[in-house]
Amino acid sequence: MTYPRETEYLVLARVLLAQDLPDVAVALLDRLRELAVAQGRTGSVIEIQALRAVALAAAGERAGAVDALAEALALGQPEGYIRVFADEGAPMAAVLGRYIATRGKDLKAAGVSLGYLSRVRAALEPLPQRGASPSRPAAIPGLIEALSERELEVLRLVAAGKANRVIAAELFVTLDTVKKHTTHILGKLGASNRTEAVARARELDVIR
Repeated sequence: MTYPRETEYLVLARVLLAQDLPDVAVALLDRLRELAVAQGRTGSVIEIQALRAVALAAAGERAGAVDALAEALALGQPEGYIRVFADEGAPMAAVLGRYIATRGKDLKAAGVSLGYLSRVRAALEPLPQRGASPSRPAAIPGLIEALSERELEVLRLVAAGKANRVIAAELFVTLDTVKKHTTHILGKLGASNRTEAVARARELDVIR
């Protein structure tokens, strides 16, 4: 496994994740990380660890995912790395949410500023739809970004056990819009599924 082929291996890791083979992807990324660290290629370590965090989360290793992301963020902050995290989309948003939720009190000690985390989180947000009016956020202790009023509406309906199609009908929005709101909710609460999101929201006293 040589450095010139690193990009190909990263593509392969993403293919493995798409094929629901996260354990194989993690093994490949472990080897890539070892090589990058040995050769002192910090930029590569950041990219590999970002993808590795997503792969570990997909494999159910949440603590490992947070650890991998923590290293990537600590290394990425001095150079202002943003896109490397944003490119991983919703899965990265979920890991970032969990990182914030579990390490909120230790961010300063880890050398990661709230400003940097805010920029990374913002880059993971999709562009707002044209003509959409901004919602007033509701504060959630321990999270970088609060849930919007619309996201809270969706969350309450999710907590009530309603399916996405029912939620879409009740809020007079499209099914895709409900799915996007749900993805944002999972990311902001550091949850991997709807049940965990509801439980986390109740822990934070966001919903009852």
